[in-house]
Amino acid sequence: MKSQPSRGYKQIERDLKNDIFQDVRVVLLSGSEVLLTETYERRLTRRFVAQEGSLLDVARFDAEGTEADDVVAACDTLPMMSEKRVVVLSDFPSDERFHQSPKAAKLAEYLPFIPETALLIFTAATFPKRFALFKSILANGCVYEFARLSEDELRAFIKGRFKTEKTQASDEVVEAVARASGYFERESPVDLCAVEGDVKRVAAHASANANREVALSDVAACMDATDETHVFALLDAVSSGRKGEALELLENIVSKGEATYRLLALLTGQFEIMLGCKEMQDRSYSFAETAKALGVKSEFRLKKAARFAAAYSSNDLMRLLDRLYRVDRDIKSGLYSDKLALTMFVAEM
Repeated sequence: MKSQPSRGYKQIERDLKNDIFQDVRVVLLSGSEVLLTETYERRLTRRFVAQEGSLLDVARFDAEGTEADDVVAACDTLPMMSEKRVVVLSDFPSDERFHQSPKAAKLAEYLPFIPETALLIFTAATFPKRFALFKSILANGCVYEFARLSEDELRAFIKGRFKTEKTQASDEVVEAVARASGYFERESPVDLCAVEGDVKRVAAHASANANREVALSDVAACMDATDETHVFALLDAVSSGRKGEALELLENIVSKGEATYRLLALLTGQFEIMLGCKEMQDRSYSFAETAKALGVKSEFRLKKAARFAAAYSSNDLMRLLDRLYRVDRDIKSGLYSDKLALTMFVAEM
């Protein structure tokens, strides 16, 4: 039974759901996303090893310091209290000389003969594919390579982690966390361990909310959120009648040294889109037609604008937009500071 090594995250989820591992004897988990390697090693172990049998029926070895005979003996030992005996050979070296060693050769020769009572799991950061051991694993088991996630996969990962933290997160919150995490920035050092930490902080901040539902303000408070996230959090708080929370968010933005004038520009742009959405919805334009007419390429931003616009009439939006233009003039003329002018606007919304 084989698995394509190019994309492991979705494939292993499908395979776990379909319970294919009953007939699998060897698995390779590798790739740059160490959190996924560790997560699925634990899930595979829990699949076959009873909790009370974990000391007897799980054998863990460091690959570099273990002889092939020890691995073979562990696999050939019958489980005592579990469905299968799980043997984990962790941190397998990527050194090509190691993969050409007698130890690697002996393991490659043994894999076709692993008994059905055992599951051997290899873990590695990188695993050379041109040597006999990799070819033997692929021929006799399943190979999963956990590269950096796609955008859709990251959103699914974040949503799943919020569920693990027993909190509810909307698609817009998940999107805000994904954007603020920096995961997709060029040459980003951020990995899934860091993203998971972000989710835990945001979930903890939201734990006191009604129904443990995460708000955009929780994201803005806990992460180095984008300016756009701050705008959405402000609008979300105001349109939901949480004006005090909106003023607190504004104070936090200022205290962190964020450019409030940049925030004003984004607020103005968002209200312009909201007014455009409202007017085109009143004329029964479709979502695609609205996006094209307004020149908005971000589906996320347009959906947010449409949702916020629903809380106001066209006249209210025109009044608030005019007020924002006056805020801009008041700041430029020196009548008010940018912080005071924005605070007054939020208070009046």
